[in-house]
Amino acid sequence: MSYLDELRKQNPLTICITNDVVKNFTANGLLALGASPAMSEYQKDLEDFLPSASGLLINIGTLSDKTWQLYKDALDIAEKNGVPTVLDPVAAGVGPYRKRVANDLIEHHKISLIRGNAGEIAALIGEDVASKGVDSADVANIGQLALKANKQLKLPIVITGKTDAIAVNGHVKLLHNGSSLMPLVTGTGCLLGAVLAAFIGIAGDDLFSCLEEAMSVYNIAGEIAEKNSGIGLPGSFQVAFVDALHQISNDDVEKMKKVEDYCE
Repeated sequence: MSYLDELRKQNPLTICITNDVVKNFTANGLLALGASPAMSEYQKDLEDFLPSASGLLINIGTLSDKTWQLYKDALDIAEKNGVPTVLDPVAAGVGPYRKRVANDLIEHHKISLIRGNAGEIAALIGEDVASKGVDSADVANIGQLALKANKQLKLPIVITGKTDAIAVNGHVKLLHNGSSLMPLVTGTGCLLGAVLAAFIGIAGDDLFSCLEEAMSVYNIAGEIAEKNSGIGLPGSFQVAFVDALHQISNDDVEKMKKVEDYCE
């Protein structure tokens, strides 16, 4: 089964409660890939939108007591309607407030997947990885961190960095695709959370394979964009990346993906 083809066929409605900096880029990226974005941020509106949605992203980038309650309300509505959810615990490693918000959402609401960088995921399980704002240092063994988080939080985990890791039910894969220009464009990580929310709605019984394909599609689109932009600058790359999400094919993914199983 091609999850990419299925996504483009179904055009899944993906609700994104995300940070203010990235809303336009996130919506355009989802549209280019083949999903249907909606940036609803009002409880009564969510009551109307979520019953028809295939996925919900909660990105805590623009955080306040008001948005904290919005996240909780949205997750409750999603659970009531059986909508899978992605949590992006932005900058959870920076300080106690963000960590408290992320832990509250994990402990008291139904989350389908957590996506974050090494510092964010480490913070959620009491590990210490250097973080600066929304950025994180890489870790020596990202597979080990993903596995530990998967076991401790009892949730599927995606960790992004120079190497990415997926951990589901105690199984881990490492992914080695991507472009060095991706971190230079604000919102590439945030858009990834939305893309994962679009994909998990069509995952069926094999979330692990769906996440592997989703991550490969996204990162290989980054490689294609770097090549197509030609000049290696982030402004040109951003436009080329949206184009690449629209143009990427299953053949591209099969030819270019670099995935390996992780063993302790």
